Amino acid sequence: MPVEAAPTFEWSYVFLAVLIPVAILVYMLGNFRAKRLGSARNLEPQGRRMPKGAIRSDPQFSGFVGRALERGLLTPIAAADAQPIMIRGVITTADGNLGGAPGRECVWRNRSGAPRDAAVAAEIVVVSDATGRLTLENLDRAEVIAPEEKTGPRVAGSGLYIGDEIEVIGRFKPERFGSDPDPTRLVYGSMGGDGNLYVRVHSRSNLPAAAETPVPAAAEALSSPASPAQAPQETTE
Repeated sequence: MPVEAAPTFEWSYVFLAVLIPVAILVYMLGNFRAKRLGSARNLEPQGRRMPKGAIRSDPQFSGFVGRALERGLLTPIAAADAQPIMIRGVITTADGNLGGAPGRECVWRNRSGAPRDAAVAAEIVVVSDATGRLTLENLDRAEVIAPEEKTGPRVAGSGLYIGDEIEVIGRFKPERFGSDPDPTRLVYGSMGGDGNLYVRVHSRSNLPAAAETPVPAAAEALSSPASPAQAPQETTE
């Protein structure tokens, strides 16, 4: 009587029995992670977005900022040369604003804890000291230190306003223009053109209650920047 051969063990069934649960687990973990990332993006502050990685700390500039703050040496605007400097002046006007009380309009704003590239700002902001004026460029990319403002039970932010006395650190670019016989009313150059700018509020008087400003009007004002060669009209001294 012939002896029947023993059935061969099919390892493929074992492989499938292990592979299928692993594949299901990987799919579930990936789906869960995707939902979490999506929720995190929805919670990010909305504002003017720069390309990822566009705003990075410049170690050389950061070192200069630290030394400038430690020394506290201020350069008069009218005597500034083409080099990194620290000035102190008052925000006098801008080519647009984000609303606010007349004469104290907001020119830069961001939410507390938000990245720098989430800020929204006027394109050109004019700062004045006792000797003259300069323009700030790329303010929306600047590192700004300003008092925190509570705008709701769970919402806080900070802003820069016309009338604020600020300290600015950055590379000065001489570019004199203006025809006023008073030298203190001439523009002597700009700061922030290279994307490196540090701004800190030195003093601020109490802000009056802001009148309601329609969002479309504020957005339209910011979408039509004035040329740096044409200084904006003065709104307050």
